[in-house]
Amino acid sequence: MLFLLLALVFGCNALTLYVLLKTKSDKLFDKVIRYVVWISLFHSAYAFLSRYYFEELPFIDRAAPFGLLYGPMLYFLSFSNHEKRLGRSNVIKHGSPFLVATIGYVIFLISPEWRRNYGLYYFEVLYSGVVVSMVGYVLYVFLNHKKAISDNRIRKLINSGATWLLLIASLLASIIVSKILRKEDIGSLLPGMIIYGAMLFVSFLIFKYSINNLLVKAGVDEESEESVPISAPRQYQKSALTVEILREYEQKLNTIMETEQVFLDTELSLESLSRKVKIPKHHLTQLFNTKINQTFYQYINMYRINHSCKLLLEEPETNLEEIAFKSGFNSKVTFNRYFKNQMGCTPSEYR
Repeated sequence: MLFLLLALVFGCNALTLYVLLKTKSDKLFDKVIRYVVWISLFHSAYAFLSRYYFEELPFIDRAAPFGLLYGPMLYFLSFSNHEKRLGRSNVIKHGSPFLVATIGYVIFLISPEWRRNYGLYYFEVLYSGVVVSMVGYVLYVFLNHKKAISDNRIRKLINSGATWLLLIASLLASIIVSKILRKEDIGSLLPGMIIYGAMLFVSFLIFKYSINNLLVKAGVDEESEESVPISAPRQYQKSALTVEILREYEQKLNTIMETEQVFLDTELSLESLSRKVKIPKHHLTQLFNTKINQTFYQYINMYRINHSCKLLLEEPETNLEEIAFKSGFNSKVTFNRYFKNQMGCTPSEYR
């Protein structure tokens, strides 16, 4: 059963990595996601091979310090969606506990004498360190929640990952109590099932996120929104929305666009905009179709293009791809297409 679980984790990560590489997103958050998937892919492969070929030596898998990577990965994911770069020193600082533990792990594997004399202390220090790391990073992320995670999809992904980290930390804490204090061994099957089950669940969430990004890049979401007719009065004939209410909605929408610049969120959707502006989604759709006479994407991208025009003049040294991301677009191709449709020339020609 454990081997099947590890195989599923590996397969899900491999498929997710393929989708992420296919998407070719340059967003920092998506780059960090790729690193997380690579780490999870290697971890699951390492666990599978060590348990399969060295079944009589379960400590090879149980003593591996991979757990020290997932807290920092949660941190990097949480804060990458609003920063331009993480910085090498920042990565080294948060990755140093894993590097130190890896050195100890290598010594643990190659020295039977060291393993006999200090093995118990090694597990105590390693598992305690993993518990402190996971709980500490989860608390830090939650304390900075609003600042770090503005997008709803990313928030759900981070929340799920944090929840599973707390579950794993609780499991490891119980192992420390059982093995160190009570001198009991709860075995490797149950912890393995919980840990790798959590990895499979989070891997599936990342897979869903990557598939959605691929669909957005391919324009599926835009086509579904664009396919709604601009003028569709017949379907709204029985609507309770009056002209005054629609006018109030439009003012409210324009205000939040101009003051909060929500259009700069590259993951903005009709649903998330509905929550931000506190207008029911079906009312917002009716507003676009009957009052504004634009689809959701036409309206949002109008603001994005206007913002990009300002950036093109104010930041002459910034390349066009970065201008696109700063303006809320997911890709340079989409940016160029909407810019030419609205302005009648390419961004480089406008500059």
